[in-house]
Amino acid sequence: MEAVSKRAVCCAAALAAVNLAIVAPLYRVAFVPYNNSIEYTFIAIARIMAKYPGQWGWWPFWNGGMPFENVYLPFMHWLVAGLSLAARVPPARAFHIVTAAFYTFSAAALFWMAYELSRKLAPSFFAAWTYSCLSFAALLVPPIGVDAGGALGLRRLKNLVFYGEAPHTVALVLLPVAMVCISRALSTKGAKWKVLSGLAVGLLALSNAFGWVALALALAAWLLAYRPAPWWRAPVTLGLIGVVTYCWVSPWISPSLIRATLANAPTTTGDYRYTAWSWVALGAAWCGYVLLWLLMRRAGAAPHIQFFTLLAYWPAAFVAVWYKWQIALAPQPGRYELQMDFALPVAVAFAVAALIERLPKAAQVVVGALACLGLAAQTVHAVRYGWEMIQEIDVTRHSEYKIAQWLNANRPGEKAFLGGSVSFFYNIFSDNPQFHGGHDQHAVNSLVPVISYTNYSGASRTGRDAEYTIFWLKAFGVRTIAVSGPESTEHFKPYANPRKFDGVLPVLWREGDDAIYEIPTRSKSLAHVIPAAVVPSRRPVHGLDTEPAEGYVAALEDPQYPQAALEWRGMSEAVIRATLHPGQVVSAQITYEKGWEAWANGKRQRVRSDGLGQIVLETDCAGPCEIHLRYTGGYERTLTRVLSAAAVLIAVLRVSGVSGTGNATPKLP
Repeated sequence: MEAVSKRAVCCAAALAAVNLAIVAPLYRVAFVPYNNSIEYTFIAIARIMAKYPGQWGWWPFWNGGMPFENVYLPFMHWLVAGLSLAARVPPARAFHIVTAAFYTFSAAALFWMAYELSRKLAPSFFAAWTYSCLSFAALLVPPIGVDAGGALGLRRLKNLVFYGEAPHTVALVLLPVAMVCISRALSTKGAKWKVLSGLAVGLLALSNAFGWVALALALAAWLLAYRPAPWWRAPVTLGLIGVVTYCWVSPWISPSLIRATLANAPTTTGDYRYTAWSWVALGAAWCGYVLLWLLMRRAGAAPHIQFFTLLAYWPAAFVAVWYKWQIALAPQPGRYELQMDFALPVAVAFAVAALIERLPKAAQVVVGALACLGLAAQTVHAVRYGWEMIQEIDVTRHSEYKIAQWLNANRPGEKAFLGGSVSFFYNIFSDNPQFHGGHDQHAVNSLVPVISYTNYSGASRTGRDAEYTIFWLKAFGVRTIAVSGPESTEHFKPYANPRKFDGVLPVLWREGDDAIYEIPTRSKSLAHVIPAAVVPSRRPVHGLDTEPAEGYVAALEDPQYPQAALEWRGMSEAVIRATLHPGQVVSAQITYEKGWEAWANGKRQRVRSDGLGQIVLETDCAGPCEIHLRYTGGYERTLTRVLSAAAVLIAVLRVSGVSGTGNATPKLP
């Protein structure tokens, strides 16, 4: 066993070396030449976390603000911010060091899971080597192959470097670690592996939502393949581990975040809502899954072969059904190509190994040698692919940087509307808030993407396109808008009519095909004194439905109402100074969420939402008033923190009581 373990360590080291060779340039770059990449929003998150440590209550930079936990799942950003602070490297460089490190050990983690569950060294190694240098998604799905630069293109590397799928990549490194821990937890007595399972599952859950789905599918496959006895013990154990783990991570995966994700996911980046055909396809897919499982059981397939095959089934189904018939079995089904590339090499390797084992020894050696030669050649190709893809740019020459620096210098603190890749980059360089930004699946105010779409698409066919946009930007406290034309270096070019503001709004800055326009307003503050009667009472139906906010916007520009000043004190607190009279309220152009509290004259004031999803303060002030506005997260944040502390305490107590049986050698069912 000791010799086998040493051989396994050598295999893992070799796999790490292969992946290091592929991804090595990523360790030294800050900005790659793909300004379409969502990774720049992740860098922005880590930069702000490093700059404002401990102020992680409210995030005022995107979508009018949101609870910090709604920004994105935090595990990777903790690592990047921590490395940036500890090593004193820029956040963009720290981000690429962290993601490159996870990529380096991705195949080694897969190998560990395969070897742990099968105890077969050779097929585990070949599966992980294949995963290192070949993409089954690119081989089997022509559109993916085209996008990867050919069927032999390394799709998961392109997803990481070109599209910015870093948290998804991290989750798929943690997935095999979690499965090893869970397998041992269900196969041995004692608490050690149960606690380690909770830790691994928690970190995976704090990495990426697609990782949640991958883990659920992996657990189902494990239970079906290994069928531990008695049948109820493993599900109950998993349930208990899951409950304690969720309590631990609940401050960052709150019920509110889950609700927002479930509500927004079906329409984020496309329309993935279920239709009649979706249900038909899902039913057929489930029938295929059950039939495959029954056939493998009847054929007497080894449990590890059943597990790996079932693990590969659903990602392949999601991707195949989407690309073949454009039917979504899950939101954003194309993104499951990463899980497909993760699971298929293992399933194929063990299926082929089962066939090869029936051949004479000499034939096995020949087949193994040919496989080594083929994978070695593909590894060389993958290394070249990685080094050609991973390049560095001088970001200061690009529109995204220039727009951010001009607004920093000339309009500090003001909210801006920024489109396309400018929005991705902006908060890497600026602490100014932006109207949209970030990730729609976690947004609190669902009206923000609607207004953005209205602006980009030119949805009005009445010649009032610019008028509608200006109206809504005033309603949300936006003071400037950056527009990129077709010749800009901005990637997405989202505007159907990028010239619609010419001659309508003052031009503050123009360079090439990029321009920044001013939204003329009476006040630059995000707080306003208005009559209570004009507070929008209903949510607009769409971006052309201005009726609910017409009185509100008119009041913002009416000089008869005194101006109010809003000063941020940190990320989660602000002070508003205003003079109020009976019948007046304060409108704060900040997204409302339960957990906002307001105090004035030593008394708590009422905070509520208007029809636009922004804050309304109903105070008992008469005359000059100073209002302290603070986001606490409310009872939900308090409860989740108590549950998290309790879960940690339970884990510590369980580990401190571990007996020798907890270290027993795992015995898989």
